[in-house]
Amino acid sequence: MLIGRVKGTVVSTNKTDALTGSKLLIVQPVDIETFEEKGEYVICVDDVGAGDGDIVMCAYGSSARQTDTSKKYASDYSIYGIVDYINIKEKQTYDKAKDNYDPKQKEKESCN
Repeated sequence: MLIGRVKGTVVSTNKTDALTGSKLLIVQPVDIETFEEKGEYVICVDDVGAGDGDIVMCAYGSSARQTDTSKKYASDYSIYGIVDYINIKEKQTYDKAKDNYDPKQKEKESCN
């Protein structure tokens, strides 16, 4: 399982029939204790309606194709949950209600 933040979308007009109608999202893996970004971006098939800035749970490899809807996807990564909060060792490391992530602000910062 991978925990990451949705950073953007991928649009593909020409693709395999199995992906027709699927939303493809760019996910940046994060450390679940510090929430620092780590590793390379991955492209995930969205199975739950995630959006920009959401912290999501992703399955990868053959596990990405184990749900009723993802069985048909030709993908190694699938988003199967949007995280509400994470507690580790009785400490809350993430709370969606308190997350101040603004994708538009991050975009402006990276352009400067």
